[in-house]
Amino acid sequence: MSAEYADYIVAETWHNLANTGVIKIEALRPVVAASWMRSQQAGVNPRDSMGKMVLTVDQLEVVIKERSELIEVARPFMSSLYEFVAGSDFIVTISDEYGRILEVTGDESALRRGAEVNVLPGSSRAENDVGTNGIGTALATETPVQISGEEHYCKQFHTWTCSAAPIRDSNGKIIGALQMSGPSSKTHLHTLGMVVAAIEAIEAQMKINRKVRELTVLNNNLTKMFQITSDGIVLVNTEGIILKTNSAASRMLGLSTTEPCRTPFTQMVSKPHYLKEMVTFGKAFDDIEMMVETANRRVQCLVSGKAIHDESDSIREGIISFNPTKRINKLISRYSGSYATFRFEDIIGQDDRLRQAIELGKLAAESDSNVLICGESGTGKEMFAQSIHNNSKRADGPFVPINCGAIPRELIGSELFGYEEGAFTGAAKGGRPGKFELASGGTLFLDEIGDMPIEQQIALLRILQDKMVTRIGGDHMTEVDVRIICASNKDLKREVAKGNFRQDLYYRLNVIYLFLPPLRERPNDIPLLFNFFLSKAIAHLGVNICEIDPDVVDCLTAYKWPGNARELQNVVERMVNIATDGRIGIEHVPDEILHPGQTERIPTPFSQRLQESEAISFHKHRARIRQSVEERQREELLYLLEKHNDNITQVANALDVSRNTIYRRMRKLDLSR
Repeated sequence: MSAEYADYIVAETWHNLANTGVIKIEALRPVVAASWMRSQQAGVNPRDSMGKMVLTVDQLEVVIKERSELIEVARPFMSSLYEFVAGSDFIVTISDEYGRILEVTGDESALRRGAEVNVLPGSSRAENDVGTNGIGTALATETPVQISGEEHYCKQFHTWTCSAAPIRDSNGKIIGALQMSGPSSKTHLHTLGMVVAAIEAIEAQMKINRKVRELTVLNNNLTKMFQITSDGIVLVNTEGIILKTNSAASRMLGLSTTEPCRTPFTQMVSKPHYLKEMVTFGKAFDDIEMMVETANRRVQCLVSGKAIHDESDSIREGIISFNPTKRINKLISRYSGSYATFRFEDIIGQDDRLRQAIELGKLAAESDSNVLICGESGTGKEMFAQSIHNNSKRADGPFVPINCGAIPRELIGSELFGYEEGAFTGAAKGGRPGKFELASGGTLFLDEIGDMPIEQQIALLRILQDKMVTRIGGDHMTEVDVRIICASNKDLKREVAKGNFRQDLYYRLNVIYLFLPPLRERPNDIPLLFNFFLSKAIAHLGVNICEIDPDVVDCLTAYKWPGNARELQNVVERMVNIATDGRIGIEHVPDEILHPGQTERIPTPFSQRLQESEAISFHKHRARIRQSVEERQREELLYLLEKHNDNITQVANALDVSRNTIYRRMRKLDLSR
């Protein structure tokens, strides 16, 4: 079939459509037939549909602004297309994804001819408005398409041939369409190929633009990170000369941020061989401790470095980061678990001596003087130390505890003072800071100070005097700002007399002295602590205790508690664990508390005691235990009443309880006199 005959068939098919409304789809290309059917369904008039202006001048301005990137990228390619066909009555049109024309370029005569059918910015080329056409059909089918002569649904475009294709963004989403339009007699198939090639170039350029934007944002972010990071960062060439610094590095090194530095960075550090190996052989290094020559003095820093290679894998530059270890150690100490959680309000008790110790502790918190806390194990010495720290001006600094009695004698020096790399066999690479360095700016809590070896006491005394620490195996001194709080369960005066503790160190530590009374000397606090530990255990174990036998509290109050509050807490938790039916009774009290004088007796677990005899019921067993306690209390009370001639006050003082407790016990034991 010749082209002329094919055009004749299409023309006849259009006339039949216009006259009868019937579409002979077999006479049309499938893409055209489908478009005609969509146009007919949309109610487009094939004889009189020129298209319409769908955007006002203001609306068009807004849309053009929103699509500015598309237009700016497409404009040079539209010009190139036009140059190919200049003088041939062609126009080049770009639309948005809705078919709304954004810009038109072409021959003057063609522009006038296009204006006659509303091929103008702001008009619509959508199929719903103008039927089958290049832009509208390309957007509807999402494919390149060429519509020629009578293939247009509307008569006004029968003298045109339109070659159009959709434009997609980098995600594949259609964002517009590009079209070349001209006289039917002057259009060829290659025209559509030119349009497709132009669109491919537009899409490629838009992808490049997107990557440029992403890289620009990334570069800006990296520059901001480079400048705002607290680490000093320097860029050096292969000679070690500083090329660029961030703000932190410039500040620490005393360099200008605008003028280049000609001093090799290798001359500013104590271990330059790491830097030389990096820029020479590409050998990276991480967190190496070095002395760095800053603007004011030499500062110990953690230094890391890595080489930068070019496309040929040759070393081009090196980037180095450094940060004072003092600052790093402070942050590590703060967030590594060495953190004070207790405050004075957390200390439970109404005993006068305990309250006096709290008030003295609050006064101690207002100064920076050394504090010595003495008391038996379990009396809350570390709780007091944490409370002093949290009440002091050092509360935002680290709280670093160390148990001098729990560390092997040969290791306590390295724990306190740190060590350099190679100081001894097994020393960590790069060395390790000691507790004094970690606690700088905060508080160092030396628990069980009485167990510190005498040779380390000498080193400790020197640090307290000079406020400087030298690591084991090192030769430089590091300034430390540390508040010392010590604790001991030993009588340090007696240890001094024995020659186990240095007298000068004792006086240096014992500036503010706190004594924490044992629990047995403050029996009135036992019920308070019992209730506190009970609530804590209930919450921790998720059980419900709704009844407490009064004899339990009496029994606990009468016990001497060699392990103090820590022992009481463990006993309460044990009773909560074995309690049944939401009740704690005397049968749940451990044997060592019920029978404190029988130290040689091995306590029998409660579960085992219940199974000792099938003949004894649970209730009889409980009654037997209660009777045993009451008999002991009766004998003790009768003895004291006789001894003190029924003076209730003296009896109460002998038992360290209140007069009301004595009267209550007398009524309970039927000892009214």
